[in-house]
Amino acid sequence: MTNREIIEKLRKRIADITERYKARSAEPDTAPWASDTAAPERYSAYPDVEPQVIKKDGFRIYKAAYSPGANVWLHPTSVEAILRLAGADIERLPSANGPLFLDIETTGLSGAGTVAFLIGLGKWDGQTFRITQFFLESRDSEQAMLSEMWPQIADAQVLVSFNGKCFDIPVLQARLTMNGMFHSLPELENKLHLDLYSVARKLGRHPFYGMSLQECTQRFLGIKRAGDIPGRMIPALYFMYERERDISVLDQVFRHNRLDILDMVVFLKYASHLFTQGHECCSDPYALAGIGRFYMAQGELELARRFLQAAADAAPLPHADGIYAHSRLLATVLRKQGKWQQAASIWQALIRGGHARYEDYLWLARYYEICLHDVETAFRIVLDCIEECKRLGKSIPKPVSSRKNRLSRIISNLHS
Repeated sequence: MTNREIIEKLRKRIADITERYKARSAEPDTAPWASDTAAPERYSAYPDVEPQVIKKDGFRIYKAAYSPGANVWLHPTSVEAILRLAGADIERLPSANGPLFLDIETTGLSGAGTVAFLIGLGKWDGQTFRITQFFLESRDSEQAMLSEMWPQIADAQVLVSFNGKCFDIPVLQARLTMNGMFHSLPELENKLHLDLYSVARKLGRHPFYGMSLQECTQRFLGIKRAGDIPGRMIPALYFMYERERDISVLDQVFRHNRLDILDMVVFLKYASHLFTQGHECCSDPYALAGIGRFYMAQGELELARRFLQAAADAAPLPHADGIYAHSRLLATVLRKQGKWQQAASIWQALIRGGHARYEDYLWLARYYEICLHDVETAFRIVLDCIEECKRLGKSIPKPVSSRKNRLSRIISNLHS
């Protein structure tokens, strides 16, 4: 098979896959939405913007501009909100400028030979969001392209990416090293970096969705891309471009990169809203519980309680897997707040429903022993736990046996 035949076969395969993705994007679904504000944006798209092209020696620069409100969530996010999502000290960057959004397209997924042939950067400039894309026409010009691109990264105090800590940044570090730009490495490594993938993980897994950027924007904002190219096809398209020198084969790649950056902007804005007001408007129990868990780890118990209570209120009936863990977390927060009676009602509900762990029995027993001074009821609860373990064919946990023995001694002393 000749090179020309291979390329034509690849073109046909790419066209077939793209058509299947278009058809899939047009299909309605019954996905649950995170909030009432997200649903109206379903199937929405960003405006098509014709980029300005600047030709350099061996590379090109594409520039596109978007106005706020092109999507309801396409607005700047404060640095303070970004620092909060990143779990960083808000005083760390008191005079920080706006964040720089980063997304790259590469010739592969790993290895020293992986080249970032397209580097997309996005930044708010007043009331305009500007995307600048650096495209490598010739691999011999990689150092020149990186040198042209670098000042934008060097000037940024905050980077925002999606899975960039594991992929984009290591690739850029490798390319800087390969091109002898060692002086740039510390600047890249020392920046505050919010990886939105970590934010998505904080919001919890949902049975209906995965954890990709597109799935996150669909889950939370109702944005469903139509006609976008699958990411796994992008390296093949660049190889095709290198063989044919037909820049048009990469039109969808440039668009895909811009959409990724825009998705990051709106996902960041929505996430900052969700982490502050989500307990009032969000109906996704997995996201609410994830935020509650985040605030619980931060020691902000009242915020954690609000979100976990909202998660419990939004839980589907009958409860899905994982929802009981949310209730258990809420009980933990209530206990730490000293609201033992409310926590006890949750442990009792878990036990009655057959969804309790042995820890739930032990905490309920502790409530009766310490708060109500009812040692005999506490002892019966521990015995119930032992019977449940036997019924399920499980071994009796050591903490349960220890509690039984201790309560038994207390009761014996009381009656002696």
